[in-house]
Amino acid sequence: MSDETPPIDRWLGELGLNVVGSSADPTARAFSRDVILDGLRRFDLRVTVAWVAGVGCSLWAYYGLEAMEIPKRTFSRMLRANFDYPFVKFAMTDDDRPMLMTELPSSSLTRDELGRGLVRLTVVADRLLEETAAAVADRGVLPDWSDRVSRNPGLTSAYRADVEASMPAWEPPIPRAPRRSFLSRFLGRA
Repeated sequence: MSDETPPIDRWLGELGLNVVGSSADPTARAFSRDVILDGLRRFDLRVTVAWVAGVGCSLWAYYGLEAMEIPKRTFSRMLRANFDYPFVKFAMTDDDRPMLMTELPSSSLTRDELGRGLVRLTVVADRLLEETAAAVADRGVLPDWSDRVSRNPGLTSAYRADVEASMPAWEPPIPRAPRRSFLSRFLGRA
């Protein structure tokens, strides 16, 4: 494995991403950079790009909010995604916060591989949005992102088709009508 430090800061800039947090100088043997990514359906995914010389690059997205109680059904769906989607894994932090992760070996790390890895995280987050809403948002109520415009359209258009080609086929879920409460059904309200 190579001990040569890749120009991750330059690559992130070339990919059109703004670093919102960082640790250590880019010439250090280990450092990290935080970026915020938008998918087509899931927005505000904070991703840490961590480089360790001789090991490679790890990308992890804090998938949900801190100190949330993740329902067993949602957690099971996340674990099943570990088998459904190549090159990504869900895990839990020590404080029970869900993370979506992928790793890039140092021997094959390029700007394009970094771009594909970042987009891979957004594609999985997009696909699992409704099924994992309880981990994404308070009380499982997703924000209204219908008017949002992606902050990284160039990254998405450059790599999304390539990333999705290596994943199983998928269709967005059909929207379901909201469930009526017992009281509204009892009173005959729509």
